[in-house]
Amino acid sequence: MAYVVDLESRSHLVEHVLPLRGKLKTGQLVELSLLKKPFDMGDFQALHEIFEEIIEEGVSYPQQGPVTAEAFRVYYTSHDVFVLREASSREILGAFYVKPNFPGRCSHICNHGFMVPSRFRNRGIGTVMARHSLFLSKLLGYKAVYYNLVFTDNKHAIHAYKKLGFQQTGKQLATTPSLFSFSASPTPAGVLGGA
Repeated sequence: MAYVVDLESRSHLVEHVLPLRGKLKTGQLVELSLLKKPFDMGDFQALHEIFEEIIEEGVSYPQQGPVTAEAFRVYYTSHDVFVLREASSREILGAFYVKPNFPGRCSHICNHGFMVPSRFRNRGIGTVMARHSLFLSKLLGYKAVYYNLVFTDNKHAIHAYKKLGFQQTGKQLATTPSLFSFSASPTPAGVLGGA
């Protein structure tokens, strides 16, 4: 890591709006909630397994090889993590973090890290989480979102970000970063979708 970003949860700023409820494009009811500390070990293990699957695919995150539970905890859960669940079964369908992308005077710019297990893709989960993440980022006090590690091979993320109005600001060869930035302000009504 090029620099250290202070460990600071801002979850107290969003607890009053959670859980957020909605529907996937399949009509499946979903619920987004905060992953609270201390973590439920079943949830933590499930998220670590999803992260391992995604790392193995090699198109979303820069890590290589097996990632220990401790390394996952430090990287992924250092700030605020939100989990999307199927409303009735409570099964985890995906997750994302919201944390500063830069330290100090640029800490008002956040980054999100999304995870959707392969077995749940193409249902609109990433899009639902991205919409919620924009809404929650504002409540968490961030002024901008900047995705600086969107690999060109990550077709699911690129599709979701473009759908939400992000603009590509750079492009690299496959398995190297493609840069996205966003400055528009979605309204909370547009974020919550069809619940």
